[in-house]
Amino acid sequence: MLLIIRKFFGGLMLIISVIFGVASVGVGIGNDEPIVIITIMYLLTGVLPLIISFLLFEGRKAFKFNTSSLRSLLVNRGVRIYVLITIITPILLYVIDKSKFSNIDRLSSPGDVYFSTISIEWLGYLLVFTGLLAYVTFVGIFVISWKESNNLHRCIFIISLTISIFISVMMNNDYKAINQEGLAISTFSNKEVISWADVKHVNLKGSVTRDGFGKTSGNSFRWKFKFLLKNGEIEQFGPFSYTKHNLEDSLNIKELLADKNISLTTDQLLDEEWEYVQIDMKYEEDAKPEDFYSIFQYNPETREYYYIQY
Repeated sequence: MLLIIRKFFGGLMLIISVIFGVASVGVGIGNDEPIVIITIMYLLTGVLPLIISFLLFEGRKAFKFNTSSLRSLLVNRGVRIYVLITIITPILLYVIDKSKFSNIDRLSSPGDVYFSTISIEWLGYLLVFTGLLAYVTFVGIFVISWKESNNLHRCIFIISLTISIFISVMMNNDYKAINQEGLAISTFSNKEVISWADVKHVNLKGSVTRDGFGKTSGNSFRWKFKFLLKNGEIEQFGPFSYTKHNLEDSLNIKELLADKNISLTTDQLLDEEWEYVQIDMKYEEDAKPEDFYSIFQYNPETREYYYIQY
């Protein structure tokens, strides 16, 4: 009975150690705390509960520690997994997030009503895929060590990492923006500005799309603004989702289109699409349903769409 209790609390302390270990590093670097403070918090809230968990699991054997034990601890796969989860992953996510917002600050302007750091959608998806592949293969190599991993594993990691870096460098100055001057599109650092005089019509199109990969994927409702230019070309902006930020961006785009006297048609939602929207309305508490109704020009009381003449 005592052994069961020890294992229960040992497992509980292990969970606490992982959660607070991740939080201490993630929150610390996110708030630009000094490295000393982050280290102290990590030791107190992450490592200390981990040691307690180890003592509860191992009992007296945990106190038999020597140089050989320390060496084996450093190469222990369990320890590597713990370091990967609580230190490496939060730092990696912070670097990616910091890089994204740094690019936004560098490339965007205060007059933009819409801004995205990806100008070619499929290339953005490719970057996500190769980045995830590089991370997954890195996890395996880090845990079992470079020497013990097989050649195929190492080749996939090197190739996917190289492709990710190459795409990131190519897209470093890429973006799409909508502002008072028109549509600004930078692809592979080649910037093009399309004036409002060259925009013939805009269509607001919604659809149910599949997000994610494999078993973790799911359907959700998204919408895009499709700009039909006078030369016959089409420029798409989006996709947008049911979030506070995306709803505000969509309203700002519609307001700017009205100000520029650009005609806009809005597609009516199908029953299936409304089902996904209602799910979003239930769980996205920060977003306002009235904003969504305004975007798609729908009156929920009469259950009818209305037309706005531009």
